[in-house]
Amino acid sequence: MGVNLEKMLERCRREQWSVNDFDWSGRPLALAPEREREICTYFVNMSYIERLAGALFLALAKRVDDPTLAAIFATFHADELRHSHAAARLADYFDIHHYQVYTPNIPMLRFIPAFVGLIESVGPAYANNFILGGELILDMALLRGLDAYVDDPLCRAVVDRINQDESRHLAIDMYMTEYFARPGHGGGNPWLDPNWWSVLAWAPGFFAEVFFRPMQRFDPSQAQMREVMRRLRRFYDRASVAANPAVREFQAMAAFLESRAGALLGGALTALCRRLFGLDFDFVRAASSAELYGSGEVRPLVLSAAHGGT
Repeated sequence: MGVNLEKMLERCRREQWSVNDFDWSGRPLALAPEREREICTYFVNMSYIERLAGALFLALAKRVDDPTLAAIFATFHADELRHSHAAARLADYFDIHHYQVYTPNIPMLRFIPAFVGLIESVGPAYANNFILGGELILDMALLRGLDAYVDDPLCRAVVDRINQDESRHLAIDMYMTEYFARPGHGGGNPWLDPNWWSVLAWAPGFFAEVFFRPMQRFDPSQAQMREVMRRLRRFYDRASVAANPAVREFQAMAAFLESRAGALLGGALTALCRRLFGLDFDFVRAASSAELYGSGEVRPLVLSAAHGGT
């Protein structure tokens, strides 16, 4: 990635901002009761997601040997706490009629300590991989989708500032993915870690209700999630990250899902999720080799039975 860590640290410190930089005295446009409840709930959940992100960066700051990297991750922790405060303020800003007391998603609250424990204990290549994927979904899809859905000037200004911070975070996430491709830097496999089973227990309810179901409402075309999948796959296809153990596992899974057997299994799972839970994972198709590069036989990562196959 060619990141100059000293200059990045200087930029991180220079570009700090405050939630109080914005004028919170105005009022949003009138909203229907159900829409007001919906938006307030999303921002309350967002405030906890940002705190989770902060905890993950703090965990990485404690695990890296380079003092400059540790200092950068410490600024990321401060960024995410500020984003949490901003999301909570936005929840209050839209809570005009006080229809209810807004509480966070319960599976998310169970998921957070398990996931932080996993990040603190697994090999750093895997920890960074989880953070990179989560930040891409949060910042490229959920935040942008929510901003467009709300369509409020103050919300847009706050999200723009958050996204400026997240551009730094993603640059370092990608830098670290290349860093952990070096021999001896990846660490152990996460799948035997006891924290993983707690993560699996609470992840479905959390991701379904806080990420994927809202995204289907914000962006029915799935354009944002498709872009996330395209960017992640293109980055993982780079030769500079090929030796990263987490990337190798991702590529092995992609190869399986592009096989005939994998496509059939993926299609069955996609159809089952759509039928039982109303969740459409068709966006995963955007990461297929055929859609990205337009060569070879078209075998999407998830072959959607509802779409008649490809």
